[in-house]
Amino acid sequence: MKVYVKTPARLHFGLIDLNGDLGRLFGGLGVGIDQPNVVLEAQPAEKLLVTGEKAEQVKTLAKRFLKTYGLKAGASINIKQAIPEHSGLGSGTQLALAVATALSKLFNVDASTQALAEAMGRGQRTSVGTTIFEQGGFVVDGGKCTRKKAFPATILRQPFPRDWVFVVAVPNVKKGLAKKEETAAFKSLAPMTAEEAGRMCRLTMMNLLPSLVERDIKSFGEALTEIQTVIGDYFAKVQGGTYSSTAAAEGVALLQKLGAYGAGQSSWGPAFYGLTLKEQAEKIKSKVQAFLNEGVGGKVFVAKANNRGAYIKVAK
Repeated sequence: MKVYVKTPARLHFGLIDLNGDLGRLFGGLGVGIDQPNVVLEAQPAEKLLVTGEKAEQVKTLAKRFLKTYGLKAGASINIKQAIPEHSGLGSGTQLALAVATALSKLFNVDASTQALAEAMGRGQRTSVGTTIFEQGGFVVDGGKCTRKKAFPATILRQPFPRDWVFVVAVPNVKKGLAKKEETAAFKSLAPMTAEEAGRMCRLTMMNLLPSLVERDIKSFGEALTEIQTVIGDYFAKVQGGTYSSTAAAEGVALLQKLGAYGAGQSSWGPAFYGLTLKEQAEKIKSKVQAFLNEGVGGKVFVAKANNRGAYIKVAK
């Protein structure tokens, strides 16, 4: 038996409520994109053997899965591709779920994607990455309940228009916050004001989501840019500004100048992006790549939405 898994990546558009006085905290917005990907193959083996990219990290993830489900078994896992780590593209969740899903298929573990995410320590703040792994599309979750232990509830999953694409740039600057640094950053910040959280909720409910349903890219982009600005300003103290780098700040401004309908930074960065139509994307991409080449360097690519989630194939 051999299991093949290819995941989406994700763009994270922000956290809706960092106030929490309604009994829920965080709440995420994000969309699945078709690249970059985690691609792996796994098959039974006498012992655990991992080859390819991020081998040590994958070995740790595999050991966690096997211990959680009480399995004394081996597997050979080959990581053919990986999403750049701490770049704002969802590498951690996608890699963890790719490993857990592959092993669950190999060893007939009957567990939902949410259960696998919990077993692998994902979904601590948002379920966006988990839902994108499972289904793709545009995702909103309702936050983490502060009164009881529960996985953040996905409240909306909507297909994203195929002719709306993202020009995504990953500049060669410091990586985004993660793990202990990320936890410390959240602890150091005062709660978002109720007014700011209310602004995020109104922008989401009354601008962003109706525009998506109506396929109004201009209104969607305007709401997205404003959401990114509000959340970026909230995190400015711990990331050094509305964006995590000068390259991202200047890159977002350039994308807007070039006609992107919306622009922002994915998660903690360093990735930043612009929303545009398919026919405009290559021209914008070349100009953003030239901007990076003249400065810090980096990679720019055009990503379409992934509306199906991870591709999983089991060969007997």
